Amino acid sequence: MDTDLHTHMHASGASERPALPQHGIGAFTFEHGRTVSDAAFEYALTEPPGRCAGLVIVCPSLTGTPDILQDWWNDVGPAQAREHCTTLYAHGFAATTIATLDREYPPTIRDIARGILALVRALGLPHPVFVTGGSLGGMIALETGLEAGAPTHALVLAAPAVQTAWSAGWNMIQLQALQAADTPQGFALARAVGMMTYRTEREFEMRFGMDAPERNGRTMAGYLQHHGRKLISRFDPLEYERRVRAMDSHDVGRGRGGWRAAMTPHADRLSAVGVVGDALYSADIIEEWTGAVGAAYTAVRSVHGHDAFLLEREQMRLVIGAAFARAIGPGVSRT
Repeated sequence: MDTDLHTHMHASGASERPALPQHGIGAFTFEHGRTVSDAAFEYALTEPPGRCAGLVIVCPSLTGTPDILQDWWNDVGPAQAREHCTTLYAHGFAATTIATLDREYPPTIRDIARGILALVRALGLPHPVFVTGGSLGGMIALETGLEAGAPTHALVLAAPAVQTAWSAGWNMIQLQALQAADTPQGFALARAVGMMTYRTEREFEMRFGMDAPERNGRTMAGYLQHHGRKLISRFDPLEYERRVRAMDSHDVGRGRGGWRAAMTPHADRLSAVGVVGDALYSADIIEEWTGAVGAAYTAVRSVHGHDAFLLEREQMRLVIGAAFARAIGPGVSRT
């Protein structure tokens, strides 16, 4: 997808997203070999009253932005984490940094993880004690945990250790939609494809099927069109494409002797959640990698499927609270 899409999208009424804070991280070499001498990373940061010893990193889902991440974390994050830890909401490399890269070689998941840790150092923040995120954010959290090393604990929500063939296939369809119709309609179609994998057949039948008790004229088509319009109004289509491509780069075993060898030595710092009924990354896929390396695993059940990590707030509070407690041991105290 070329820059004409970006121009066309905003000329067609899509709003510019608010500018995010960014900070220079110095020279950065991407996995494909390009070095940017003055790279920068976008983020948001919240700090509790007074100084503290702990840093929590929350990584973005496919269309997650720092404001969305903060709303989610304020609801599901453990009180101890929210009250006594600085929280870094990662977004991604700044547009000025991305502009120096070839379209076919956007940042990989590992690049994003290393960029986050470079940002932590540049901001003078403490070593992270806990990193988490869902889907794309789970991939980033896993890589960040491995790159950070001890004592960082990574909680991976609804994400594999290596991109799956199934998800890569759906991503290809999204990318084709973006490129074949470089218009807002193409972006909306890509979003519709994604939405069909984020939820379940059961949920859609309950809401829009012929026996849905409260359908009231609502349709599946209308639901997908609504989500397409909503995303167009708030998210950059070029960033969407970059993130989809980043997902396809995900492989924690690349250059580390395979995914089992990469994660087994760090298993005591890894936890993951699988969603029973997830149509994008099945619970079986996630249970398989956690079991193989000895990481902690929790199954969540939800009619919502993949999006359960966003929508099943009570279950997420319990899972995240338990993982955070394991991460901090005796506790995080103020300095």
